[in-house]
Amino acid sequence: MTHELRIIIEKVSVSSQEVVKRDTIKVYDIQAPESITDLGLRHSEQISLLEKVQNVLLAEQSVLIDTGVDVCPNCGAKLKKFGYRESDFHAVFSDHKLRVQKHICSDAECGWQSSPSIKALFGTNIHPDLAKLQCEQGALYSYREAEQNLEKLNCEPRRVNNHTQVKRITNKVGEVISEQNCQSPAPIECALPAKDLIVQVDGGHIPIQEKNKRSFEALAATLYRPENLQVVDKHHRQLVSKTCVISAKEDKLQTMKTYVINAALKQGISRDTHLTALADGANNCWSVLSALQPYCGSWEYILDWFHIGKKFQNVQQALGETFEESLKSAKWKLWHGLPSEALEKLALLLDNISDEKKKTKLMGLYNYIESNQAYIVNYEARAQANKTYTSQVAESHIESLINARQKRLKKMQWTREGAHQVLQIRAKMESQEWQRQWHVTVLSALGAVS
Repeated sequence: MTHELRIIIEKVSVSSQEVVKRDTIKVYDIQAPESITDLGLRHSEQISLLEKVQNVLLAEQSVLIDTGVDVCPNCGAKLKKFGYRESDFHAVFSDHKLRVQKHICSDAECGWQSSPSIKALFGTNIHPDLAKLQCEQGALYSYREAEQNLEKLNCEPRRVNNHTQVKRITNKVGEVISEQNCQSPAPIECALPAKDLIVQVDGGHIPIQEKNKRSFEALAATLYRPENLQVVDKHHRQLVSKTCVISAKEDKLQTMKTYVINAALKQGISRDTHLTALADGANNCWSVLSALQPYCGSWEYILDWFHIGKKFQNVQQALGETFEESLKSAKWKLWHGLPSEALEKLALLLDNISDEKKKTKLMGLYNYIESNQAYIVNYEARAQANKTYTSQVAESHIESLINARQKRLKKMQWTREGAHQVLQIRAKMESQEWQRQWHVTVLSALGAVS
């Protein structure tokens, strides 16, 4: 070894460019690498180097922190410096102790002392970038998985990244987003008036913690303008812009309706807009969609062909190959917008089935079609005209919003409030709004002083 590499930090006078202070924070031997692992710094070494740089910078910043107190709040006398207090600060990859200036009242009889801390001065001692990382992990993974993922990023466990903290910040951020979604969007947030707007509403069930109950339902909606649905290839399309909202609250759909209205306003709904609304056939979905009628010029409700197909597939599996052609014939009638004729075929099929379990399964399909006749359209004609008739052309919002997090682990159970808060972050991510809006949201959730 003939040379070494020194990492040096210099404090320099801006006016004279004189080096006031020089710190050597790390010295590296320069040697020929024997393997790929010897090239550059290892993961843990990078974290360690960053921590050392942070320590030097924070030491310089901490002496400049203004506590905002000039005179004694008790008697009004002048304050004197009275040593320092160590205070915790949690950066993205490292934890630090900052020395914050303390003060004491100059009047000995008063004796008031300040006890400043980073949290007291800034509202939080967690850097917003770390809080962002924590709630992203909490929204995408179980809280314990999130803790493990953060541990891998840091190469070691940190108390600030434990699963309880991840859950706490995730819930707080979700609560802030929920409040934001209830507020009418500012004009600057709204797109230009839309000629056409598509909205699809669907529900997903989430395991619940309450006794004697297996699950509760969350409703999700995706809203987009037809021009934002771009062709990828012959079989796939991609949404380049959409707004997703979701609610797990049990409040007679009031929250969900408010979310959908505000989302539609963001997408540019107006009294000149034609609304195409798709749903899976559940009454609560149609009820949510009805909240948009006063905001648009005309509307068209459609029973989502994707869900019709799923219903037929489930019945086909139950009935077997014997009745496959009869079911296909009934489905063909629906595809061409003939629900009455489809029901006639299903009724004939019911008469030819003696097995009670199979009959019950088929009766469920019959009742589903019968109760949603008003929303069945000529799907063939819409397909030929390149008009929306199914949610399958867009990314499955229920799969990406609910099932990928809330139902991924079979033993995971939720409260409504906990699920609702996590889902707000996931919906922001799905809407591609998170990266643009996270800063204000996270600062608000932390109670940070701007």
